[in-house]
Amino acid sequence: MSVKVDSVTSEVFSAPATDRKMIPIRTIPECLKRKAAEELNEKEGTIAEELTMIKTWMKQSGHIRGRMEDQFLLGFLRSCKHSMEKVKIKLDTYYTIRSVLPEVMRKRDPLDPFVRSVIKMGVTVPLPKSVHPDDPKIILIRGDAFDGDVCDFPDILKVFTMIGDLLLRDDDQMMICGQAAIIDLGHSSSSHLFNFNLSFLRKASILNQQASPLRQKGFHFINTPKSFDLVLNIFKGLMTEKNRKRTIVSHGSSLESLHKYFPPSVLPAELGGELGPVQQYVDEWEQKLIDNRAYLIEEEGLGVDEGKRRTTNPLAEEKDLFGTAGTFRKLEID
Repeated sequence: MSVKVDSVTSEVFSAPATDRKMIPIRTIPECLKRKAAEELNEKEGTIAEELTMIKTWMKQSGHIRGRMEDQFLLGFLRSCKHSMEKVKIKLDTYYTIRSVLPEVMRKRDPLDPFVRSVIKMGVTVPLPKSVHPDDPKIILIRGDAFDGDVCDFPDILKVFTMIGDLLLRDDDQMMICGQAAIIDLGHSSSSHLFNFNLSFLRKASILNQQASPLRQKGFHFINTPKSFDLVLNIFKGLMTEKNRKRTIVSHGSSLESLHKYFPPSVLPAELGGELGPVQQYVDEWEQKLIDNRAYLIEEEGLGVDEGKRRTTNPLAEEKDLFGTAGTFRKLEID
């Protein structure tokens, strides 16, 4: 599949202006309206007032440099089931943790040759279909696509957040119904996946759980190596209590087991599905990231200014966040 590109320029992007003309909130299908009302406490008549309250709070906070677009902020309302206090905490955490992860949140140009090479690996692949339009969206994580000789885990997480930023902005099904992750570890040695610095891994877990408005609905592991239960226990220890209660299934190498949860109609050929090869979706997302290059680079100007903070840092209790010694040593896994 050919991928069109624009030439790399030396553009400089500033943080979004708070008085930018707002794009109207998208109309959603009736099935999503019902789900949002029943499960997320959404009331169409109060959304405008809630969004005004959030924007007023962000302006008055002094320390948050964040997006003011209604559609973006609605994602946080839905993630927090329209609890204003939870929205404030999540938004603050969202921008605070991003400010202490420059290795993830800087240099996010999809036309940068190195970043593009990581995108082309296709570790994170949102799949286009679900059985029902109000089911969780399916995200495929391909562990064996991660080439540890070419890049490190922060580089993979960078692309993961780039994709997540576009899903947050564009995908109403994702924001209302959540996401189910299929984590395919492949048939090669996965030892390089676990050579992480503990401090960074803790930051990454906060970024993807407490800070992210993308809600997890389940974790399904396929093609798992020997001793995987030991590794899974380590990562469960990094999950929030809420995520530990989600569906977590290790299918071993059984596609039949996986298909009990995800029928072939919503899976790529590599997982016994009918959607064709996964590479077409890798290529589509490469192009989508390129098409949204300005938006992604613009994110680099967002975050927090701790010198202007008048409230408690939401990460204040994470005493080891900035310097825990130690790493996950390479595990001998076949």
